[in-house]
Amino acid sequence: MKICPLIQSADAKEMRRQGELAFTMIEIALAIGVIGFALVAIIGVLPAGLNVQKDNREDTLISQDAPYFLDAIRNGVVVSNTGSGNFVYYNNSKSLDFLTNYVTSIKFVHVINGSNQPPITYPNSTDHNFTGAEIIGLLSNPQVNYNSSDFASNYFDTVATVRALSGPATEQNGLNSIMAFTYQMEVMITPFNSFAYNATNFLNPSLDINQSNICYYRYLAANPGARFTPSSQPYSQTFMAATGGLQYNLFDVRLRFSWPVLANGNVGPGHQTYRTMIASPMVQATVNGDTNCWFFQPQVFANGLPSGEL
Repeated sequence: MKICPLIQSADAKEMRRQGELAFTMIEIALAIGVIGFALVAIIGVLPAGLNVQKDNREDTLISQDAPYFLDAIRNGVVVSNTGSGNFVYYNNSKSLDFLTNYVTSIKFVHVINGSNQPPITYPNSTDHNFTGAEIIGLLSNPQVNYNSSDFASNYFDTVATVRALSGPATEQNGLNSIMAFTYQMEVMITPFNSFAYNATNFLNPSLDINQSNICYYRYLAANPGARFTPSSQPYSQTFMAATGGLQYNLFDVRLRFSWPVLANGNVGPGHQTYRTMIASPMVQATVNGDTNCWFFQPQVFANGLPSGEL
C-alpha cells in the first residue's frame, strides 16, 4: 500500500513555483549569519598569522646569515709581514667582495663610563668603497681594555648595518634595497680567560705540591705579564716570561643581531645573539689603505696580545 503518492517532475516544478520546496528568507538570514561569524573569526586570526609568518621569516634569515659571518671572521684572510712589523693584505681574491652589496655601513660605538660617544663611521659609499676583506677586517677589531675593572662601562661595539644575504632573489646584490630586510649586527671580540681565581691561586696553602704546580701553570697561561714573588725575596716581584698564552690565542666572539632597521634609522624589537670561541691569534693589517683592520690567523701561534682598536 502506498502512503504518499510519487511526485512527478512536473508536480515538483509546480510545487517549487508555489514555494513549497524553496528556502525561506529566515533560513537565508540564518545561513548568512553563520557565515558572518566564521568570517569575523577568520579575519581576527589573520593578522596574527601574518605576523607569525613575518617573524619566522626574519628569524630564518638571521639564522642563515649569522653562521656565515661567524665563519668569515673565524677564517680571517692571509696577510703578509712587510718586515717592518706591519702586515698587509696582498691576496687579490675577490671572494668576499660580494659583501659590499649587503654591508651598507660600519661604525665603532665607544662606550665611556656607560655613555655612548660619537661613533666613527665607515659608510659603504662613493667616498669609501669597501672591499670584502676590509669589511671582515673592520668587523674583527678586538677589545683591549677587557682586563680593566671598568670594562663593563668602558668598551666599544663594532656595529654594521646589513641587508640580508639570504631571502628572495629580487632583494639580492643591492636590488630593491628599499624593501630588502635590513638588520643591525654588533660584533664584540674579547680575549678569553676561562680560569677562575681559585683555579690559578697556586699560593693557596691548602694545596699539595702537584695541585699547586697545576694552578701555577694555569696562572701563567691566564695572566699576561704575570709576576711572582719568590719566597726568598718576599718584597720583590719577578716578571715571568711567556705568560698569558691562553688570552693571546683564544677569543670570545659575540654577534648580536637587531632588526629591522627602519627608514628613520631606529631598530625594531627583534634580536638574537650568537657566540662562539675562536682559537687563533690576531694581527692588524692594512687593506684598501685602511690600517684599522684585524684578522684571525689560525695558522700561527702568538706570544703577545693584540693592541686592539682603542
